[in-house]
Amino acid sequence: MKSRLLITLVLLTWMGLDSAAKAQTASTKPSIDDLIDWSDPLALTQQNLIAFLDAHRKDRSKSAYSIDTVSTETIVNFHPGNSATGSLLEDTMFSGLFKVNDVSVSFFRSIPSFHISLSAKNVTKKKLATLEILLGQKTGAANPQEVTVGRLALGPQWVNPKYMVGFKVSDYSINLLIQVPPGMQPSQPRTQPQPPAASQPDKQPTLSANIDSLLNFSALWLWTPADLEKNYVLKLEDQKLQQKPPQFEWVSAAKDRARFSRHMFSNAETNLTMFGGSVKLEEAILEFVNGKAARATISFYNRGDSGDITTSEFERIFKVIGQNLSQVMKVAPKRQMMSSNAALQVTGWNWTAPSGIALLEYNEYNTPGKISKPEFLRLKLAAPNQADWSMGKMATGVQRMELLQRVKKTAEGDVYISGVPMVDQGQKGYCVAASCQRLFEYMRIPCDQHEMAKLVSVDSESGANIGTMQKSLAKIDGAFKVTFKPLVNPELYYANNGKRRVSEKEFISIVKEYTDKGVPLLWGLSLGQKPEDPPLPNGGQVSGGHMRMVIGYNLAKNQVLFTDSWGAGHELKRMALLDAYDVTLGLYSMAPRGL
Repeated sequence: MKSRLLITLVLLTWMGLDSAAKAQTASTKPSIDDLIDWSDPLALTQQNLIAFLDAHRKDRSKSAYSIDTVSTETIVNFHPGNSATGSLLEDTMFSGLFKVNDVSVSFFRSIPSFHISLSAKNVTKKKLATLEILLGQKTGAANPQEVTVGRLALGPQWVNPKYMVGFKVSDYSINLLIQVPPGMQPSQPRTQPQPPAASQPDKQPTLSANIDSLLNFSALWLWTPADLEKNYVLKLEDQKLQQKPPQFEWVSAAKDRARFSRHMFSNAETNLTMFGGSVKLEEAILEFVNGKAARATISFYNRGDSGDITTSEFERIFKVIGQNLSQVMKVAPKRQMMSSNAALQVTGWNWTAPSGIALLEYNEYNTPGKISKPEFLRLKLAAPNQADWSMGKMATGVQRMELLQRVKKTAEGDVYISGVPMVDQGQKGYCVAASCQRLFEYMRIPCDQHEMAKLVSVDSESGANIGTMQKSLAKIDGAFKVTFKPLVNPELYYANNGKRRVSEKEFISIVKEYTDKGVPLLWGLSLGQKPEDPPLPNGGQVSGGHMRMVIGYNLAKNQVLFTDSWGAGHELKRMALLDAYDVTLGLYSMAPRGL
């Protein structure tokens, strides 16, 4: 106790000696300290945050923040002290003790949570110890708690009756988190008042779709895209033109992938079922090869969409599916060894019959020291001659010559990579996971975005933060034995006060080099800053951090060619080369080792 008191006195003395120097250089500009009310920081509303930022803008023609809407969550991102956004905020916190890189405030059902990135440059043990003392004083919590999830230590956490605050230290930043503790409710309700009952909008109609026709193999493998449109209702832009609720949508303009989803709309759900309505599912993808149905992937459960599930309920669903498949296929299943480069330990059961092939997969759970709960349960179907690497077979990997053959050129000067499959991330903020799934499918590495999301879920509280994206990609690197290489590193950008370490000429050279090799690049950027063709959709994400894939260039028109994981119409898009350079936060290659 005496030693701790002595350390506290020494640190407070150091702060006091330093305060005079700070006072001489202190700015009259407000800082993040003026935004956070430590008596109850979760009382902050989105309206008050926007008003605070708008009140301290130097240039009214520029936005001091960006707003990113993901499903029911709204994320406000801003960079204190960034003159490019016209902000007049001081980029410090705790009376100038720490420099603030960026701030992200997420509002879920009107309840905020803060993610504040503090610069780790010149941070000493003394400063970190002082930060712990300050957080103890401000939160009123005497001692921090060490919180661990699995084998991951989340660092010290201070918990009081209204909120929880903690921080994690990396080589480049200190991530300060302020949020509602798990299992606790905020001190005051944050929901907006509801209008009178008379003014409530009409209840959404119940949407439903049973897709047992995917099990009728004798007919399914003969289907064309037109046959699918005859059997199910297509989602159109103007839903008023339809007499029935839409039940599927084309993922690509080429009509080679169709998607059924429980979350077809943001304001209504579809009751999606199989096996006579006895089992619900989240999503089904039907794939066409040479104009005929060839493969299908059905997600009965994934934790990202479905939430947690009890082991008993998971096993019940698994048994129902297995029993029905054995009746449909008229054969007994066999245990299938999975590819050695799978991201998670996966168990597979295979049914092989003259009419088709079925593979039921789920992650190994209740594994001591590893994964303790179900993550996904999916069924893959294939025509007899269409079972490929995606069905759990050992893959030889893509070859260099094959990638070169995928590079196409047009008379107008476009040079682009063809054959990049489309994956629609849907209503989730899965831009990193969906982009990686597309890249891995292109490279013939088996993994879907739900399995990928498990690998990056540890950092999910950061939303579309570019630092989180890079850390997530580094995890995927090790899990899949691929080479991950940051070509434009955002950590260098922030460490040098926004000065890029890659020139415009080098940026263009990188895009050209990898396109010519047939290797798509993962592209982290800030949306809504520069024009693009076609323009951003009105109903989707229009600002904030995002991940895309760079797949080409046109030097004659000075354009970068890219693709978004947003479904049909987003396969090939364009932006001016220098505009693309300006909005780039990170650019990465990821390919099989030795390629």
